[in-house]
Amino acid sequence: MIRMSLRFKLCSQVLGTPATSVRGCDARCLFLSSSLSFSTSKINKKEISRPTGEQLRIVALRASIPMVGFGFMDNLVMITAGEAIDSTFGVALGLSTMAAAGFGQCFSDVAGITSGGIVDATVSKLNLPHHGLSQDQLDLKSTRIWSTIGACVGVLVGCLSGMTCLLFMDTDKAEREKKAKELQSIFNSIMDEGAQKSFNAERTTLFMLDKEKMELWSQTATRSEGIIKVPANAGIAGACLKTGKLIRVADAYSDTRFNPNVDKETGFRTKSVMAIPVKNKKGKIVGVIQVCNKKNPDGTKASISGGRQFDGNDEKLLIMLASHVTSFISIVTE
Repeated sequence: MIRMSLRFKLCSQVLGTPATSVRGCDARCLFLSSSLSFSTSKINKKEISRPTGEQLRIVALRASIPMVGFGFMDNLVMITAGEAIDSTFGVALGLSTMAAAGFGQCFSDVAGITSGGIVDATVSKLNLPHHGLSQDQLDLKSTRIWSTIGACVGVLVGCLSGMTCLLFMDTDKAEREKKAKELQSIFNSIMDEGAQKSFNAERTTLFMLDKEKMELWSQTATRSEGIIKVPANAGIAGACLKTGKLIRVADAYSDTRFNPNVDKETGFRTKSVMAIPVKNKKGKIVGVIQVCNKKNPDGTKASISGGRQFDGNDEKLLIMLASHVTSFISIVTE
């Protein structure tokens, strides 16, 4: 009742009518009250001045600088952590590159949360120009658009800058190690058990071709550790790769095509050699199988001067072995 009386009294003063007659014009009072509220809000909106072009550019700048830092850190941590996971756990557990990248993104998100204060503190020390806009001006559509554009440009620049770490990383290392691990199973089942017993040789090596770097690499050499890398055009394996034909050499060091550098690095002494190209289903050469040093019938090493030689039967066995390896490699790479 008290509220009603006050409302009627106010309407009486506004309309210039007695309070007793105001009860009959309650609708007019409410209409007048709402009209005044609408007019006031309309006036307030008109009073908000539009930011200048310079002020909008400052808004975009202040929005972009922090995002440069966040974008740089996000990509840097994601790529570095993802590569580390891919080359360790990825190789050991057989994780895909996409899974490693996902784990790297998890590390990146955690780093973004924990380092957010550092980025903000660093930006606050840059003494960036102030736009001088009020909160109402910042809430304008045009201001928000410029702020969003600035943030997008900033995060794009930051992400691209964070990708520069790829220039200093061996991005193919994990992929090579994964292939080497998969090929190791092929080597153990075919090269070690089959080739060693069939050829009675000291060493058998499965080289794979890296077309981008034009290298022959292998981790699958009997009684050897680590990855062996040789130029694709070097040595007897390189000659086999170039000609696409089986090569049989009685004395490696008397053959001009032989590359002795591998012997120097590994401490192995090559005598007799036999090599054959490995092709995929399309007929393209993807690697080379090399068999070294025919042993004596009793399994002992042959002497350097009077070493035993590979013969025609060994060539037939090597052709058959290359066919089996082609089938297994096709399964691994598809």
